[in-house]
Amino acid sequence: MNDAECRCQRPPFNQDDFEIRFVGLDDGGGRFAEVTLQRCWRCGQQWLHYRVEQEGFSHSGRWYRGAISSGAATRATAAEAGRLLATLPWHFYGGSYYRSSGARSDGPVDTSRL
Repeated sequence: MNDAECRCQRPPFNQDDFEIRFVGLDDGGGRFAEVTLQRCWRCGQQWLHYRVEQEGFSHSGRWYRGAISSGAATRATAAEAGRLLATLPWHFYGGSYYRSSGARSDGPVDTSRL
């Protein structure tokens, strides 16, 4: 199967399609974002997933998912996750903040939105 044809490349995503490993919480700037590594069961692609929500504000939930190499997955930490996502050429994003169950952005994550 061509990786571009895999379900992990097309939103909406199903958590059952991934082996998920909790990396930690990025508590920088008071965000307390949940960071996980998600490996696709079908094609093996590694994804860095970053989810954050500000409890006091409705429609503030947002997530970002970026394809990373196995080496980057091995070295990934919660504190560095936002910076790593900002280096990727494209990513997926979604959540109540964006009113989306998932869309692709052809550019890095804008860290001011984290």
